Amino acid sequence: MAVISFEQQTHKAVNTYFRRLLECIEPADSQRVDRILLQAGLSRETALTGSSKQVSFGDFKRVLYTLQGELLPDIILRFSSSIRLSDLGILGYTVINSETIGQALEVYTRFARLSYSNFGFEIHRDMERVMLHPAQLLTSRLEREDFIASKYHMLSRMLPQSTNFSQLQVDIDYPAPGYADSYHDFFQSPVNFDTAQLGISFPTDWLQETVSSADHDLYLLCEAQCEEMLKEQGEVDDIVEQVRRILLRPGATGLSLERAAEILRMSTRTLREHIYGAGTTYKQIVVDVRMSLARRYLLESHMSVKEIAYMLNYSQPNAFGRAFKNAFGMSPVAMRQGR
Repeated sequence: MAVISFEQQTHKAVNTYFRRLLECIEPADSQRVDRILLQAGLSRETALTGSSKQVSFGDFKRVLYTLQGELLPDIILRFSSSIRLSDLGILGYTVINSETIGQALEVYTRFARLSYSNFGFEIHRDMERVMLHPAQLLTSRLEREDFIASKYHMLSRMLPQSTNFSQLQVDIDYPAPGYADSYHDFFQSPVNFDTAQLGISFPTDWLQETVSSADHDLYLLCEAQCEEMLKEQGEVDDIVEQVRRILLRPGATGLSLERAAEILRMSTRTLREHIYGAGTTYKQIVVDVRMSLARRYLLESHMSVKEIAYMLNYSQPNAFGRAFKNAFGMSPVAMRQGR
């Protein structure tokens, strides 16, 4: 098996994700989809064939969530149905070649940083049931829908076809949406809305179920490559984390890439390459930091939306509002009000 870098894998995977997404959309909606792509600074050709330097998974998530809000309410469920575990790259191949469901879940959590979904999960178990819950707080309903759909799909693809899915339970911590019928079509298991916690649970003895596609020798090769890729990713992430720390300084969220490179004592080109190697862009890191701060300010301070926008170096509150809605699927006011 040829050894590939995380950057090469990201390049291939982001285009695969866009292809799967566009295959879920009817031809009659093509023009509206192209408009949404254009709003994200992309063309259809770039989304499907562009390098990771032109398109990132951050771009993909923004397009997916915008489609959900403006065109197809159940697009996250449609997209999740279309994804294959092999689309996760080397992590996916390691998962599907694990000997048991328990080993597959352990592998996924161990190498979660190689996943493109950014939704890690924790595993809790007792004598009778295993529970999968998000590893981090997901404040946006779209993120929570994305999490529960992707993890259910991953698990259902590994289990034998003879599995009694009525024993698997899906708990969703928000009210049933207007397209609840799509949930019941997607989840071939009991679905409970308005629960105390988001998660999936199933009988503990399922952990011993054999993964039908398992190949032990291939598993060992893939696991070794994941280890190397995780090491590589960790080195790159150190630089990305340093950039985040710089941007978290007071008033620094408007800092240019060139100035950040100066502070880190490296060339702009070198910094850009490190960031691309992490599967993201400087612009996306800035947006992520701004949105993280914005959510904190909205939930923990009494500053107005306008004050928060200016503090985060947005020239206009409207621009801040659009960026916030793209990130969280709701307006700043809606988040503050707890909707």
